Formats: sequence, C-alpha cells, structure tokens
Amino acid sequence: MRTVGELLRQARFKKGLSLEEVEKLTKIRVKYILAMEENDFAKIPQATTCRGFIRNYAQMLGLSAEVVLAIFRRDFTENEKGQIIPRGMITPLDKFKFWWNPKLTLILGVLIILVIFLGFLLRQYLDYISSPKITVVFPPEGEIFSTNQVEFLGKTDKDASFYINGEIVNLSSEGEFRKNVALVEGENEVVLEAVNRRKQKTKVIRRVKFVH
Repeated sequence: MRTVGELLRQARFKKGLSLEEVEKLTKIRVKYILAMEENDFAKIPQATTCRGFIRNYAQMLGLSAEVVLAIFRRDFTENEKGQIIPRGMITPLDKFKFWWNPKLTLILGVLIILVIFLGFLLRQYLDYISSPKITVVFPPEGEIFSTNQVEFLGKTDKDASFYINGEIVNLSSEGEFRKNVALVEGENEVVLEAVNRRKQKTKVIRRVKFVH
C-alpha cells in the first residue's frame, strides 16, 4: 500500500513541479515539503500543522485531501507532546508496558503466603470431613494359604481406632498395622475397620482361603 509521501511525490512529478515551485504555490517551506514526501513527519513542529500542510499540498496537486489524510492516520499518530510518530512506535509500548517494583514484590509475596495458607486449611478441612482410609498391603484378595495363620499388613489413618474381626489392633506412629489372624478351613472373610475421632467408619473385607 502506498504512503502519503509516495502519493505526494508521484503527483508532483506528474505535474512537472519542482520543490521551489511547490513552495511558491503552497507557501510551505521546501524542508517541510521534503519531510512530507519522505514520510519524515517528525520534522514538522506540531501534529495540527502537519495535517494542515498535507491538506494544502494534496489539494494543490489535485488529490483528495480526505483520502491522503486517511492514509496518514493509518500510518501515523501523535504522542503526548503533539509530535507525529509512526503508529508502531506507540501502540505496542502503551499496550504492553509493565514495570516491576518493590511494592509488586511485596504483594506477590503476600499472595503466595495466602495461597499456601489457604491450601493448608483446605487440606485440613478435607482430612477432617473424610472417612479414614485403609490400605491392605498383604495378603491379596483370594490368596490361598496352607497354614492356619496369616499376617495382615497395611496402613490406616494414624489417629484412627483400628480393628480386625472386631479386635483392636495397635498402630504405629505412621498408622501402620501388623496382625496375625487365625484362619479356619475353607474361605475366610476378614473384616478390617477403622473409626476416626468423629466416629466416621471405613470397612474393608478381605477374603482368603485356608486349604489343609
């Protein structure tokens, strides 16, 4: 797409006009005419003056001033000081400018601590409302034994009361249990039950066989 400078320069060449002749016709100094033709609008003092020069120059050349100004607005804008600059030099900087400072560091630190604290509270709450867990490490379901005793190994919540076939079982400080259970011939159903301080219960039935 052609720029304002290209349109103005090509129209001047078609009319066979020199820069000096354009200066006489428009009362615009040669250095500003050159600035417009080279798209170097920063050399023109103010945005208002610049748009006026473009309008006058375009009309003198027989171009549509509104069309030329529309192309100018497409490619250029003005900064806070009223100076003309290319659009690419101001829009991205204003849009993505970000400054880090000690205040933001403090805010971020507080937010991180708050998230950690809320996560801790959430975990404590979920642990509080949850039923105790039971994990049986040994024996596996359906295992067949040739002896009438088998040692049950596993883990539950460390603050729970734990029972196997209704008999209390001592837990380690980590909630691990180890208990020898007598078997009768054939299939045996061993009931493991954990009860927490809120009287919530979890029950697991493990079936094993004793074959003499």
